[in-house]
Amino acid sequence: MNRVLMRRYPREIRANFFRYAALFALIVFCMYIITAIVDAAEIVMIGTVENQEASCLEDGQFTVFSELTSEQTEQIEALGVTLEPHISFDIDAGGDNTVRIFKNREIIDTVTLDEGRDAAGETEAVLEKRYCEENGISVGDTIVLGSQEFTVTGIGSAVDYDAPFNKLSDTAIDSSAFGVAFVTEEGYELLQDTYETTSEDLTYAFLLDEGTDYYDLKELVRGFEISYEDVEDEFYWDVMGSMFELSPTNLMSFMMNDENPRIGGAYGDISINRSVGMLAGIIVIVLVTYVLSVFVIHQIQSESSVIGALYAMGVRKKDLMRHYILLPTIIALLGGALGAVLGFSELGVGVQSGDAYDYYSIPQFDGVIPAYLVVYSVLMPPAISLIINYLVINRSLSRTALSLIKNEQAVVKSKDIKLGNMPFMPMFRLRQLLRERRTAFTVIAGMFISLLIFMLGLDTYVLCSNVGILSVRDTTYEYMYTYKYPTDEVPEGGEACFIKSLKKEQYGYILDVSLIGIDGDNPYMDFEMVKGKNKVVISDAVAIRYGLSVGDKLVLSDNAADVDYAFTVEDIVEYSVGLSVFMDIDSMRELFGESDDYYNVVLSDTALDIDEDYLYSVNTKADTVRASDLFVDLMRSMFITLITVAGVIFFIVMYLMTSVMIDRGSMGISLFKIFGFRTREVKRMYLDGNRLVVILGALIGVPASKCFIDWVFPMFIANVACCIHLEFPWYYYVIIFAAILLIYQVNCIVITRKLDGITPAEILKNRE
Repeated sequence: MNRVLMRRYPREIRANFFRYAALFALIVFCMYIITAIVDAAEIVMIGTVENQEASCLEDGQFTVFSELTSEQTEQIEALGVTLEPHISFDIDAGGDNTVRIFKNREIIDTVTLDEGRDAAGETEAVLEKRYCEENGISVGDTIVLGSQEFTVTGIGSAVDYDAPFNKLSDTAIDSSAFGVAFVTEEGYELLQDTYETTSEDLTYAFLLDEGTDYYDLKELVRGFEISYEDVEDEFYWDVMGSMFELSPTNLMSFMMNDENPRIGGAYGDISINRSVGMLAGIIVIVLVTYVLSVFVIHQIQSESSVIGALYAMGVRKKDLMRHYILLPTIIALLGGALGAVLGFSELGVGVQSGDAYDYYSIPQFDGVIPAYLVVYSVLMPPAISLIINYLVINRSLSRTALSLIKNEQAVVKSKDIKLGNMPFMPMFRLRQLLRERRTAFTVIAGMFISLLIFMLGLDTYVLCSNVGILSVRDTTYEYMYTYKYPTDEVPEGGEACFIKSLKKEQYGYILDVSLIGIDGDNPYMDFEMVKGKNKVVISDAVAIRYGLSVGDKLVLSDNAADVDYAFTVEDIVEYSVGLSVFMDIDSMRELFGESDDYYNVVLSDTALDIDEDYLYSVNTKADTVRASDLFVDLMRSMFITLITVAGVIFFIVMYLMTSVMIDRGSMGISLFKIFGFRTREVKRMYLDGNRLVVILGALIGVPASKCFIDWVFPMFIANVACCIHLEFPWYYYVIIFAAILLIYQVNCIVITRKLDGITPAEILKNRE
C-alpha cells in the first residue's frame, strides 16, 4: 500500500505545482537570509577572537598627563604587568582628514597586515585599512602627513581600533576623515619636529600576568605624581606646573578592554544579528509549516471519501499519516537545505558580512560553517513541519471510515450567528469569512510576522534619520574646543563648560555618558540648572535609553577613580547629541574637587585663536552633520533588506491562503457561475471579504508590531551611544496601510486567474 500511495506524489505535485513551488521558494528565501546573517555573524565573531589572541589584545590601557619615568615603569612591571607605550598625536592629512600617528608596536595590539609590510624606513608608514578604502590609498602610494611625504608600505588593522572612532565619545565611525598610521620611531620624531606639536596622547597598554589584579595596577598608577625633574619642556612647566598644585596625580583615565568602545565593536554589533536571526528563523518556519498544514488539511477534506474507503479496506492510520506528512516534510527539508547552501555561499554570507567589513576595521576573516547552523538550517524546518503537521493531521485522520466516506463536516457554530436582514452580498462575504476563519487567522498571523520584520527595518531607518536631524538641531554651537591643559582665562568669545566622561552599563554594554557642567546663562544649552552636588538635568536621550523619570536616581561610574556617583533627576530636556547629563558647573566643580574657575571645554560661534598644544580636539558643527549622515548611509542596506523580506513573506502567505480558500469554495463558485454570476461578482463575494480581514489585521498588527519593536529595539543597539527616538510622522501609518492594501490588490489580480479557471462543470464532477 505504501508503494501505491507513493505513486500519488508526482500527481499531487503536478496538480498543485505553483502552490508547493511558492512554499518551497519561501522556505528557501527565509533560510537563505537567516543562514547568511547568522553565518556572517559567526565568521566575524570567531575571527575577532582569533585575531585578538594572535595580536596580543591588551587587557586594558591608561592615559597619563606626563610620560612615565623609568622608575615608575619598573614599579608597574614589578606587579606582573607587561607595559607598552601607545603614545600618539593627531596630524593633518589634507582637507578635513586627520591621521593618528603611532610608533610600530612590538608586543601589545600588534597590527594585522592585509597587504604589504611593516614600516622600516624613516618616511614609511602602515595605514589603517578603512581609511585607505575610503580615500583610495594603495600600497606604494605617497601620502602627505602634515608637510612630510610618506610612502605607504602596508595596509592593515589594529585590534584596539577595531571600531576606529576618533574620540571615545563618538557615536559613528567616519573612516573617510579619520585613520590611524604606524611609523618607525625615527618617522615619529620626524613628524613631531616637522608638525611642531607637543600635544601627545600619553596612553599605555598593558597585559596582566595570571594572578595580577588590575585594581592593584590602577591604585599604583593613581598614586604617581608628576616628576618635574624629568620634564624638560617649558610647556609642561608653564601649564602643568600650576595645574597640578591642586591635583598632583598623573592618571587621566584607566579602562579595561571591555570598556573600550574601539575594541570588539564588530563583535558586539554583529552578535546581536546572530540572536535575532536564530529567533526570527524559528518564527518564520513555524508560520510556513502551519501554512503547509492548512494545505494538507484541505487535501484530506477533498479526499475524504477516498481515505474512508482505504480505511474500510484495512489501510492503517499510520500509513496515511506517513503519506500526508512526508511531502511537506520533504519540501521543508529540501527548502532548508537549498537555503543553507545559498546562505553559506558568497551570495549569502559574502553579501551579509560586507556591512561589517565596510564599517569596521577588521581583517578578512576565514569562512566558517558551524555545525549547529547546518543542523539548524537543514533539519529545523522539516522537524518543525513534522511536529506541526502531525498535530494537525492526526485529528483529521482520527474519524471513522463511514464518516470519512460520507464526507461529514463538523457543524460550524458560525451558522447559528444571526446576521439580521443584511443584503445578500455583505451577508455572504461575512458567512464566508466565518467559514474560513482558520485561513483568516493564518493571514493575520503572517501579516503580523511580516509587520514585525517590516517595523524592524522601518525603525532602523527612523532611528538613523532622527539621530541625524536631532543631533544637528541640538548642536547649536559651531566649534567645541576640548582642552588637555586649560588656560587661566577663557578665550574671548568662548563659553566655558566642564565635561567629564562617566560610564553606565546596560544589557552587558558599557557606554559613555557625558556629564556637562554649564552656567545657567549658557547660550548654547539653555537649560535651567539646579544647584547641588547630586542634582542633574538629563537629556531625553538618556531618559529614553535608561527608562528614567523626574525624581529617579541615576548612577554613573568613574572607572578610573573606582567611584560611583548617584544623581537625582530634577528635569528632562530635549538634547540628542550622544548621551548627555547636565549639572550646575559650580556644583560639578565642587563634586570633583576642582577650582572655582576650572573648565575643560569651550563652545563658540566663531573660530578661536587657541594654541593646539593646549587642546585634545576641535569639533565643529560640520563634523556633527557629516557623522549624522553616515548613520543612514551605513544602515541603508539593512533596512532595505528587512522591508523587502517583509513584503515577500506577506505576499506569498496571502497568495497561498487565498488560493486554499478558492479551492475550498470551488463547488460554490461553480454553482454561482451556473446561476449566471460573472467572475467580477464572484470575486466580490470571495475576495472582498478577505480585504476586511487584511484591514482588520493591519489595524491591529501595525500598532502592535510598532509597540513591540519599539520595546525590544534598544537591545539591538545596546552598544551604540545615541538617542533612541523611534517616533515617526502620522502619514507613515497611512503609507503602511496603503502598501498593505496595494499588496493585497496585486494578490487579487493574480488570484483572479484561478477564479477564471473554475468552470460550471466543477459541480457536476463533484456531485454525489
